Parts: sequence; structure tokens; C-alpha cells
Amino acid sequence: MNMREYYEVFRYLMEKQCLPHEDILFVEDIAEWCKERGVPERDKERPLKLVVKEGVGCKLLLREDVPDEVIDRRIRAVKIRDQVTNAASGRADTLDSIQKKLAFLFLNEYAYSQTDVKDDLQADDWAFNTMNELGYFKT
Repeated sequence: MNMREYYEVFRYLMEKQCLPHEDILFVEDIAEWCKERGVPERDKERPLKLVVKEGVGCKLLLREDVPDEVIDRRIRAVKIRDQVTNAASGRADTLDSIQKKLAFLFLNEYAYSQTDVKDDLQADDWAFNTMNELGYFKT
């Protein structure tokens, strides 16, 4: 999938988090971009990364072309984490469109900039709660 096709999803989410959409940057390889700038990043498949620099702002790095399997693996990881806390929970199943999946991945990434988010489970909760507030799950 070409992430440029979903620019509006990211622009909207950046705006909702009071981040300028001008800070969206499409790159070929996030790990390589980070390496060139001294930013730690080991995940060679990472589809997006929010780079926050104190006093300098941030950049939302979006990998230009992302294989569908990369997104699917990340959503499967959410399903597994969900089962750890509540076997009956099906929150990850509500991510039933590519827009919702990408919104979740962005918000999950953004969650780590919040002072009260310390781990993946808290980031998942924050992302799902924010998506709910933004109306992603209204029927």
C-alpha cells in the first residue's frame, strides 16, 4: 500500500493532536532515515514513527510503500495483547478498515508521547479511547 493515498487520515489525526500537518514526512526507509540522523530505530519494517524532539517539535515519518502484511502483523499483535488483558475483548476486531488500522497505528505511536503511557497495553488503551472520542466506532 502507498501511504500517500492515506495522507488525509494522517493530516486529520495530526490536527486533532495539535500537530502541524507540515510535519508529515514520507520516506522510503524509516530505519535508514533515523540512522542518518542519529535517531534510534531497529525495526526495519516500521510503517510509521513519530519522532519528537524536545523544543524542536516533531516529525511523523510515514514509510512510502508498506506491504499489507506489515500492517496485518501489527494489528495481530494488538489482538494478542488484548487477549492478555481480557480474553473476551474484541477491540482489535473493530479495526475493520484500512483507515481505522492506520488511525490506530498513528494514535498508538502518539500515545507514547503522553506522560502516563508507559507500555504497549496502555498505548493500546489510549489509542482505542481516542479513536472512540473521535467517532471512529460510531454506527
